[in-house]
Amino acid sequence: MQGIHWAMIAGLAVVTAAGGAAAQEDVLRELRAQGAAAQSAEIARQDLLALQREIQAQQDQTRTALVLRELNAARTTPPGLSAPALAPLTAAPAFSPDSITLQMDRMERLTQDALARSNARIRAVRPASEH
Repeated sequence: MQGIHWAMIAGLAVVTAAGGAAAQEDVLRELRAQGAAAQSAEIARQDLLALQREIQAQQDQTRTALVLRELNAARTTPPGLSAPALAPLTAAPAFSPDSITLQMDRMERLTQDALARSNARIRAVRPASEH
């Protein structure tokens, strides 16, 4: 009788351990599912941020093209005449780091040219006003 009693206790311990292991597996499955969902959400967030950066870069490039166009028009228009109406912007060309550097250099040259012309006009007007 005592052997049966020990066998029942041992069987109950095995059933309890098996039930506990099954519960642990359920918890682990749930944790894995939560981790996978969190990872998917992070990937989606990173994709959205990348898209926002691309849009911002295109907007910046379009603004730069407009400024370059205005500076170029100001450089070629004689002083005192209004600049001709600007044609609407077309799609911005594909860019690379080299083209951005070239555009920045060109914008710097155009700005320096406009500043030099402005200074020349001021110097031309100043002697007349001093007399």
